[in-house]
Amino acid sequence: MTSTPLRVSDAASLAGVSDDTIRRWADAGKLELLKGENGRQVVDGVQLARLLQQLATESSLSPTSKTSTRNRITGIVTRVTKDTVMAQVELQAGPFRIVSLISREAVDELGIEVGTVAAATVKATSVSISLP
Repeated sequence: MTSTPLRVSDAASLAGVSDDTIRRWADAGKLELLKGENGRQVVDGVQLARLLQQLATESSLSPTSKTSTRNRITGIVTRVTKDTVMAQVELQAGPFRIVSLISREAVDELGIEVGTVAAATVKATSVSISLP
């Protein structure tokens, strides 16, 4: 094992899937379940990361247009709040909630409403990463 072992439930949570899906991926040979120090099944974090990257590129929700922005996250719109000039759009992408403030004109032109499948594109000069 080349990284910290993850409990099956933690791997599932990180992937935004159920524990059963992790086990099905293992049964299909996509992941290897190993025995942890306590005898419980664990997943190698490096293996999980590689599988999730592969699944993301194979997804029908992957970006179809060419863009320089690499941080594109597809989800479903769960809330739209508009005023006269601006709108707040909330997107649920797996376990992640993304909130964007954009012009009301853009929301109206794109037809963004609750239930719309949309993609958030993130391009920032500063992104923080922390350990849980």
